[in-house]
Amino acid sequence: MKVLMTIMKYIGWCIKGIRRKIRRMSPTQKKLAIVAMIALLAGCFMGNGIGKASEKKRSEKKVQEAVAKVQKKAEEKLDSVEKELYALQDQLHDHSVELPWNLVLVNGLHPMEEGYVPELTEIQPGYSVDTRIANATRKMLSDAEKEGLHVEICSAYRSVERQEQVFGDSMKERVKSGMSYWKAYEETTLNVAIPGTSEHALGLALDLISNQYTELDEKQEETKEAQWLAENCYKYGFILRYPPEKTNITGIIYEPWHYRYVGEEHAAKIKQLGVTLEEYLQEHYQAEEGGQ
Repeated sequence: MKVLMTIMKYIGWCIKGIRRKIRRMSPTQKKLAIVAMIALLAGCFMGNGIGKASEKKRSEKKVQEAVAKVQKKAEEKLDSVEKELYALQDQLHDHSVELPWNLVLVNGLHPMEEGYVPELTEIQPGYSVDTRIANATRKMLSDAEKEGLHVEICSAYRSVERQEQVFGDSMKERVKSGMSYWKAYEETTLNVAIPGTSEHALGLALDLISNQYTELDEKQEETKEAQWLAENCYKYGFILRYPPEKTNITGIIYEPWHYRYVGEEHAAKIKQLGVTLEEYLQEHYQAEEGGQ
């Protein structure tokens, strides 16, 4: 406390001394003194501002350097992952078994061969399939009719161009309902295959419904027609392509109306194993064929 009092007294003496000196100055000297004091204060403020600006620049530079380091590490990691993926793809290619036409896999990760168009046969007015499955398709529909069932085809072969239209229309409906563009895209991909990744373009897929219930939703499974198809389609070489609780594997929601031809032998195995086409090819068919 004594030290503070001493400092305050000293400051007081300094102020009094400055005042006495100012009184003795001429008007010109007083003006010069005021200008000097203003310059001194301005210099202090400017120095403080420049110091803060410099400090800000240094901070920004440090942040930029840190971001650059992170980006560099991320790019290095990405390059490493890409190299591993390419190496894995080469290994898979070396050990893979060439698939016959009836087992060709087409999905979101395996687009169909660009420009591929199958030889088609019309099985009902407006509906065609790959010629190689026409007889099996007719037999299945005929046998269902003999059982007193009424199965209708609502989609068969679809060109890539037609698939583009279907995909676009589905997205537009979702956007109109209030969904954002990206949400509409995400929802559409779960219901409609992206053009170039649809089995319909292979001519090996059919959408089959009951004429008693024509909606494409899960209630379709409750119809007699859907139940008969699910139980008997393997006899004609077909499988229920997108079964329930397999979306994480197929990339498509449960569709009790979508059937895919794979041949009688493979359809029977897939039904017995209770697997999807993806699981069958990866875990069973490749192992069996590769071992021969």
